[in-house]
Amino acid sequence: MARSFDAVTLLLAAGLGVVGALTLGPTLAPQPRVPVVTHAPLPPVQAGVNGEPPTYPSTGSVTPLISGRLNINSATTEQLEALPKVGPALAQRIIDHRPYRTLADLDAVKGIGEATLRVLTPLIRFQ
Repeated sequence: MARSFDAVTLLLAAGLGVVGALTLGPTLAPQPRVPVVTHAPLPPVQAGVNGEPPTYPSTGSVTPLISGRLNINSATTEQLEALPKVGPALAQRIIDHRPYRTLADLDAVKGIGEATLRVLTPLIRFQ
């Protein structure tokens, strides 16, 4: 009986040693994790014609939030927030007051004044 007890104790001690080595191994000999960065050439930005905003290229993994004029009646919250002077609250108010037909309709939204309209006019469209 004493012999089997010693064998079990020895087996448990060996198992504990293996588990301890597996647990402490990464801490004692860490492997550095370096991010891999790949660069892909982007097509050139196409300049706007007749005062239009530029059209930004998209790739397989990158799509610009805004390219050209933004349709104010169908834009998402994220697209509206990408416009200058438009934060989350103003973007939500713009969505709540849709549809817009003219700049006067947009001017009626609380938080949009003359200065904001001047900045947004070349960046938005209504259809």
